Amino acid sequence: MLLLQVLIVTSTWSYGYSQITLTQTPLSVTREETKTARIGCKISGEGFNIDSAYIHWYRQRPEEVPERILYIRSLSTSMDPGFDSKKFKATNDFPTSTANLRVDQLTSKDAGTYYCATWDITVYGVKYFGSGTKLVVSNIKAKFNSTTMKILPPSTEQDGKVSYMCLIQDFYPNVIKVTWEDENKNEEKNGVHEEIWIHRDNESYSLSSWLTVDKNSGKNYSCKYQHEIQNNYVPVESPDKPVVTQTTGSCISKPENGTTLSTDTTDSFTHRTASLIYIVLLLKSTMYYVIVLFFIYRMQSPIKRRGKKP
Repeated sequence: MLLLQVLIVTSTWSYGYSQITLTQTPLSVTREETKTARIGCKISGEGFNIDSAYIHWYRQRPEEVPERILYIRSLSTSMDPGFDSKKFKATNDFPTSTANLRVDQLTSKDAGTYYCATWDITVYGVKYFGSGTKLVVSNIKAKFNSTTMKILPPSTEQDGKVSYMCLIQDFYPNVIKVTWEDENKNEEKNGVHEEIWIHRDNESYSLSSWLTVDKNSGKNYSCKYQHEIQNNYVPVESPDKPVVTQTTGSCISKPENGTTLSTDTTDSFTHRTASLIYIVLLLKSTMYYVIVLFFIYRMQSPIKRRGKKP
């Protein structure tokens, strides 16, 4: 398992003097039982020839080790034991250098994360994996409501820093990637935190991602999101400029039309976060109390036994 995680961390490797990448799309695929799921894996890089390469497909169920389903080279496919060639079908699209996997007649046992992989021909015995695509088998359809996505106003300055929050509500499944980028498309990794929670109906999720930066950074940032339904971004202004929200794909309201962010959303989120923190602290205190009682009991038990007559 650890080896797979290490290999997935970097899905690029040297191929002579070129750089080869495996890019899986989409992040997730949500389908009902008996339906068909399709997963793509684009392999790019100068010198790579998908026609002569061995492309492998793996499935990793929750809490299980990865299993290889099959491998394909050119037009020849070899199935691994235990996998049905009528259910799993692999093809390669040579013009686009894309490997494809199709899973038919879905059942709950097909749920898991699927990885494409190929050998590094420059280093013996090294196989590299794509980032993975999660297959969700559910009667709940995938959804993403961009109209509920909001950028909350920057927080009050503290120690020369301000925080922006990107609030995404009402989406399914919970497979989503949120990043912050500056105007040069450079990803900001420092000062980024994220929290995701499920709604009471168990059919949708919400996520908050916040970025803490220097007040005088002078940069414009965007909250970028990727979901199987939609990929987009929401721009925000740097903290040393007036906060102006813009609409990108109906994701955020414009201030000039009189629409403002409801304080109910901010209050609801603040209340939810405070409640979670309170519950965590209460659980920790309870656990500490139980542990102390246990040790007191263990210490008193030998004393009682020694006080009894033989």
